[in-house]
Amino acid sequence: MGHYRPHFDIKTRIYIIPSTVVELGFTGQVKLHSILLRGSQSDDTPRTLRVFINRDDIDFDNVSDLTPTQEFELSQTSEVQEIPVKRALFGKVRRLTLFFVDNFGDGDSESESTRLSYLGFKGEWMQLGRAPTQILYEAAPNPNDHALKGTNVNKTFNPMNR
Repeated sequence: MGHYRPHFDIKTRIYIIPSTVVELGFTGQVKLHSILLRGSQSDDTPRTLRVFINRDDIDFDNVSDLTPTQEFELSQTSEVQEIPVKRALFGKVRRLTLFFVDNFGDGDSESESTRLSYLGFKGEWMQLGRAPTQILYEAAPNPNDHALKGTNVNKTFNPMNR
């Protein structure tokens, strides 16, 4: 089991508006086990997270209308939250979209942004396969390789064996 991070530096503070879409592409295929998040005990911690997999058609115009693969209610804590996902749904992830719907500020002027101090993933990474390395093509079939037992089909005719 490995621990995966997106390509940007996630140890710094990430400030996002309350309703934000974060899209991550993986270089291989991931069996995702859990999402790791750290917010804070303040009102700018994300409250609701909707997760979508393998979608490249998500933007701010349609994200609220789409059905997520899984939705989570997050805790207001400064500890790292390990959020387990339904493994049956997250077995072949190549692209992950995180939609932070709201935060604990409920529209207060002081919580106009949402803050994360850590974002990580646990799962198994697999390299995306290419074509098989050994392929056998039969350009001209040899009928003797495909003899049918109990029939005279594909048997050599010898007039002397009557």
